[in-house]
Amino acid sequence: MRHDDKDHDRRLQMELQERVDETQDDRHIVFDFTGMEQANVGDLSIILTARLKSSPTEAIWVRSLPARTARILEHLRLDHLFRHYPEAAGPLN
Repeated sequence: MRHDDKDHDRRLQMELQERVDETQDDRHIVFDFTGMEQANVGDLSIILTARLKSSPTEAIWVRSLPARTARILEHLRLDHLFRHYPEAAGPLN
């Protein structure tokens, strides 16, 4: 393989990786707690695991998080890991 071919292949690989990275930036996960009075340990475990298993560019949203659960996350200093889904946005699909 010629030197020019190797450079071309390298450029194509870099361009492909950039496109993959761009599409991964658009991922969102929403946990909807609407109607729950209180989240249990399992609920907290699921949202924390989702945050830990996702990339930093993926958004993990919580909607209608019960007040007590929100306070627990604040006390543990974990509230910054989640974005709050706006209530006025309407029902989820």
